[in-house]
Amino acid sequence: MTLLPPTAEQQKRIDEEVPPNPEMRRRDVAAIREWLSKQPHLPNHMDDARLERFLFGCKNSIERCKLILERYFSVRTAIPEFFSLRDPFSRDIQECCEAIHYFVLPSLTEDGHRVTVLRLRNTSIENFSIQSISKRILMVLDARLMEERCLSNIMVIDLEGFSVVHFTKCSPTQSVVRKSMMTVQDSMPLRLHRVHFLHAPAFIESILNIFYPLLKDKLVEKFRVHTGGGEELYSYMDKDMLPKEWGGKAGSFDELNDAWKKKIEKNRDWYLREEKLSRTDESARLPESKSRLLVELEGMQGSFRKLNID
Repeated sequence: MTLLPPTAEQQKRIDEEVPPNPEMRRRDVAAIREWLSKQPHLPNHMDDARLERFLFGCKNSIERCKLILERYFSVRTAIPEFFSLRDPFSRDIQECCEAIHYFVLPSLTEDGHRVTVLRLRNTSIENFSIQSISKRILMVLDARLMEERCLSNIMVIDLEGFSVVHFTKCSPTQSVVRKSMMTVQDSMPLRLHRVHFLHAPAFIESILNIFYPLLKDKLVEKFRVHTGGGEELYSYMDKDMLPKEWGGKAGSFDELNDAWKKKIEKNRDWYLREEKLSRTDESARLPESKSRLLVELEGMQGSFRKLNID
């Protein structure tokens, strides 16, 4: 699946948001690499192009980029359930691709945003695994970081076919759900512009109310809840860029999903190599370098251990 580059007009919009300055960006990347060299617990194997994409995702903020890199590497060591055994041909990933449609649309919106869609491909509950879904989402995000820079992201979550049991599996009372939310929210240099919920059931507010205490206020403000299907998106983006089932020309759900399945399979060697390289050496971590994310994660694990004991 090829991600189409920005048109001239889209690039103009992106440049207005994140002004291009190649010379400054080279200096900033060099500064980040020097910082990495002084962090004994962090790897320093990323090439300049990849570091530049991190910097762009952080709107050219060196300090923000350092923070995200620290978190990016730390969660890969602290949460192995999402970052170990990242083989696209493994049973859990293959079953996830059969159970869940998850793909990135080829075209950008007029404003330069990239659109990702998640929906049920199979309503059966057996292969609806939050751990597998989270692992696959993070693999796709990594694939994008190898390939592109984009201004921001729009997430479309289609709730058609979701049952009470599906929602129960997504409950933030479960450790894996809270870890997934923390990882996706806090460890990637990918900004979020909007989240659209389609086919929302009547009780959606009750469901979201459970999540709100765990979400940043800025994220909640980006939510748009719709009772209808893909046609609800027409006022937010060009209809033609959407999947065929929603009246667009981007291909069918199955075609788009399978194209991204093949994309991560093509990168199998990279995932297996990165699994070993993109990790922290906790024995070399200086006490003052422990990130807030790790502190929160340790607190969360302690809470769940206490819950289990009680």
